[in-house]
Amino acid sequence: MNCDEPGKADALALQVILAKLRQKRVTVLGPPCVGKSTILRHLPRAIDMDDVLFPRLSEEEKRIVFQKPWIPAAGDLMRALANEIITVEPGRPFFATVVIAADWIIYLDIDDELLRKRIELRHERRQSFDDVKGIQAHLLRDIGSSGIPSHTYRIRAYSASSAG
Repeated sequence: MNCDEPGKADALALQVILAKLRQKRVTVLGPPCVGKSTILRHLPRAIDMDDVLFPRLSEEEKRIVFQKPWIPAAGDLMRALANEIITVEPGRPFFATVVIAADWIIYLDIDDELLRKRIELRHERRQSFDDVKGIQAHLLRDIGSSGIPSHTYRIRAYSASSAG
């Protein structure tokens, strides 16, 4: 692997931050299309919310949290379900789109132009820019009101053909 590989440079930078927080329960948060799944490929101890939460949702819960257009009530339900189901452990950073009980949050920030490009490339998920921006605003509000210490990490641009 080299640093030109999608997500590798971000993963290496996040590893430095995570190493300082290894005794803490850490969530790495960001809206869809920011690159969480791509970065996760390079962090073997990290866990993806999608792998833990979504398989446990009922059909009715899935209908609500995946509805289009996205509404804040969907985010509220997903946050509540995530906090019922998920336990974040020290040394196992948890990548998610909602605030989960933890000791520390790393927020993955991305500029709108890069986010728009990544959304367009992932059209198969049918995410609209407006939906993703709504999720992002909801997430930022929740981070601010959570009382959990946080750090913002700015996502770097890379070949967007495999953005996660």
